Amino acid sequence: MKGFFGILNLDNGPIQESSNRFLNHYPDLKSLPFYKSTDFFLSSLSKELPVYSLNNYPNLIYAGWCRLDNLEELRDQLGITYQAQESEVILQSYLRWGEDCLKKFLGDFSFVIWDQEKKHLFLAKDHLGVRPLFYLEHDGLFFFGTSITLIKKAVGQKLPLNYVFIANELKNYPPDIESTFFRDIKRLKPAHFLIFSKTNTYKEKRYWDLNPVDLGFCKKDEDYINHLKSILFEAIQSRIRNKKTIGSQLSGGLDSSAITVILSRLMDKKNLHTYSFVLDDVTREYSELKVDEQETQREIINYAGLLPENHHPITRFHFQDIFDELERRNEIMGGLTSSDSIWQDTLFKNASENNKIEVMFSGFPGDEGVSEPGSLFFADYIYKRDFFNLLKYILEFRRGGVSRIKNYFKAKKVGSFVPDYHKTQELRSLLNPKVDKELQLIDRSFKFFPDYKGWLKHRICMPDTSIRMESENLYANDYNMEMAYPLADIRILEALISLPSHLFKPKPMSRSIFREICKGILPDKVRLQKKSNGAFTLAFYEYLCEKNFQEFQAYEVKNHLGFIISEDELLKREPECSYCQKERLNYRKEIDYLIDLNWPPDEENS
Repeated sequence: MKGFFGILNLDNGPIQESSNRFLNHYPDLKSLPFYKSTDFFLSSLSKELPVYSLNNYPNLIYAGWCRLDNLEELRDQLGITYQAQESEVILQSYLRWGEDCLKKFLGDFSFVIWDQEKKHLFLAKDHLGVRPLFYLEHDGLFFFGTSITLIKKAVGQKLPLNYVFIANELKNYPPDIESTFFRDIKRLKPAHFLIFSKTNTYKEKRYWDLNPVDLGFCKKDEDYINHLKSILFEAIQSRIRNKKTIGSQLSGGLDSSAITVILSRLMDKKNLHTYSFVLDDVTREYSELKVDEQETQREIINYAGLLPENHHPITRFHFQDIFDELERRNEIMGGLTSSDSIWQDTLFKNASENNKIEVMFSGFPGDEGVSEPGSLFFADYIYKRDFFNLLKYILEFRRGGVSRIKNYFKAKKVGSFVPDYHKTQELRSLLNPKVDKELQLIDRSFKFFPDYKGWLKHRICMPDTSIRMESENLYANDYNMEMAYPLADIRILEALISLPSHLFKPKPMSRSIFREICKGILPDKVRLQKKSNGAFTLAFYEYLCEKNFQEFQAYEVKNHLGFIISEDELLKREPECSYCQKERLNYRKEIDYLIDLNWPPDEENS
């Protein structure tokens, strides 16, 4: 397991007691090097990535969970040995460039540097928030770590819950990136660093934003596509590194299929395993459309020349029941979280225990970025007042184009790309209307952006994207496995939002850019398939929904906060779909159960 945990003493807090409590919860860590003084405590969770300092700068103490993709370039700039790994490179970079070192890093990382002499703490997180990092100021101490659970264990008390966060979950509203299930535990935002000085004041600052880059060297449309393709290969290669046994989540969609094929060309195929959620004879009976992606999965395995025995279909979760699943969520995520990736836990467990997978590749967040459908590309013409290209768009798309332009202005007027989405949200809401009125929550779903590139940037950088990757990392990490997201590589994303708008045109098919990138990578039968055939990513989701519903029958909602509506009130509503009502009834009890696991908060902290 990778990660780190630490405590900074702000005001004569009980640092000795808290650090001992932490080590007692994780006795294996006592045998690893850790740093401890009256001011500061720092422990790594991994013997492979111990607390580290440079021989000639012993006052700088480092711990991290990092993969830098430009190590060779950084070593050259720093003039250090080619054998230097992330720990040394990051410390040397910090010595050379200070906080600006972050502007030079490519990869997924969260790390801490403590300057014992200056009493200066530096925490940093990668551009999209792939690697987790949380912090809490409590009882004269500043706690930080790569999971909420680590902080909870060290505090030793039940912390006050975040009522607004819980209410937003009950309303199905998107989260803000900083908030967590606990009122005082914060998530360090992606592309940010946090500094604590000796005066016990801290600042949090952004070091990167997703902005266009110069692609002036591209003269033709195919130059842009070839540039993106070369970055994609480089992004995948840099995430393979020295790993021997690699997994790929093969859903059967474009993104995961392309990554799997490229992996097969860059590594020994005998060491590449694929994993897919599929239907079986039992779960198919619960599926309304009775479809999954097994045909496409077989197509890719045959096309890439992969070993059939290295493909691992998953038809069930390994949990005893829904309560076992919820206990696992509380253990790994620390409680309730948005975009919880518990549905991947069985995949990680199987991959680790049966195949010793070291790194698992994912096609996420393809749909949010490089394989986004592109239907709003024309918004750039409106935004830039490019009437010539707007007219060309109307002539090409005719009635459909005119209709989409009308919808654009309607969305602009109401501030949302889905103007009637509030009606759907009303059907889904589990929040007591009285509480809803008191809190005056704001729904930021499908927020309007005047230009397509602004919308695309929002999709890539929205909290759900970051929190899902963070959650998957935490579950995978518990099985000593890393996650790899080549489609979240900032080199791809910066190039993507720098492209001419016409390249996104969804004609003859949507997702035009990624389909072009995949020429020569995917067979046309897969490359030109429709976006969706109605199959769920978690193929047996409808079966699972019914199973959980039955297991929840005897569970009585505690409703400690009085936030949750009654079951009768929910049943009065017209369901969105055949399984949607049971889905919301289940989620109502899931939230209640997780609240109950963390109830009551310590009275002194409430």
